[in-house]
Amino acid sequence: MKPRGLRERLAAGESIICGEGYMWELERRGYLQSGVFTPEVVLDHPERVSNIHEEYVHAGSDIVEAFTYYGHREKMRVIGREDELENLNMAALRMAKEVAVKHGCLMAGNICKPPSLHGPLYLLLEHFSDFLDDFGIIRII
Repeated sequence: MKPRGLRERLAAGESIICGEGYMWELERRGYLQSGVFTPEVVLDHPERVSNIHEEYVHAGSDIVEAFTYYGHREKMRVIGREDELENLNMAALRMAKEVAVKHGCLMAGNICKPPSLHGPLYLLLEHFSDFLDDFGIIRII
């Protein structure tokens, strides 16, 4: 049986909790560089990211949020890892989906607009459309 989606849960009057703060928690634990805050931990220590997902679900989060915030070309260029962008985003989405499926949670993608991208948000969504389609993501927070 397919788990109920966001709309169905809200229509049923459920409260939905989305635990956030991955960046701050991973920085506090020493897996992320303060200041730049790029999500290279997804590539360097994927088990830590999966563990954080598990901890947030255990604490009551109904949504597993892929740790892709600041996972864009400009931020990755700052740390000399621009060529790993696609691997980073795909790995982050895969980790979040695995934990979400395991626990019957919802999954959300997380993006931010690069400073150089001027114009409407739909341009950013076009950039990520392949990721959205591949993972069946219908909402981005």
